[in-house]
Amino acid sequence: MGSSASKTAQAAGSAARRYPSKAGPATSIPKPTNASRATPSPPQQQKPPMPRASGSRNAAINEDASDPDFARSLRSIGPVQPNPTLSPSSIFPSTGQPNANQRSGPDPRQNPALFVLERRAKLQEQADREAIETGTRGHEGRQFLEMYLIKQILQARDQAGKKPEEIERAMGLKAGVVARLGSAGTVELPSEMGRAQKQVEIV
Repeated sequence: MGSSASKTAQAAGSAARRYPSKAGPATSIPKPTNASRATPSPPQQQKPPMPRASGSRNAAINEDASDPDFARSLRSIGPVQPNPTLSPSSIFPSTGQPNANQRSGPDPRQNPALFVLERRAKLQEQADREAIETGTRGHEGRQFLEMYLIKQILQARDQAGKKPEEIERAMGLKAGVVARLGSAGTVELPSEMGRAQKQVEIV
């Protein structure tokens, strides 16, 4: 009983499901061909090489560094002749015969500054030698005097009224040293002012 459609549905529900035992052909994605990949790329412009520093000079460097106007002016001037100098340490050598009349500098014998320095050095040597020989046998007496000793000589001669020979014998001076100070009044002691000490004054 019943309709045929319901019978068909029942028969289909009771039947077991069957699955395929082999896999069907899979769909494949087409690979791009070589023609599609070999598209021409735009041409690249070649850049000029960058200049690099060089440790050696070449013709291009010399030409770039040269100044034609300056070189032309130097060639027109010619070699420069240095001025003659009087310094003995910087005399230029000469290939010719030396000039007998040419002098390398002022004569040291006519230089008053050098003469004063030499004379002072000799007097200092004599004073040092006298200080060593003072008090020894055969010493003639002192002739290089300090300011304090000159003050004592003037006090003994001008204020105490002693004779030069007596002063020289008492102070161990060389004969004639007191006379070298001049007569009375040439060198004298100033008067005391306040706490100032007496000093020798040359009138």
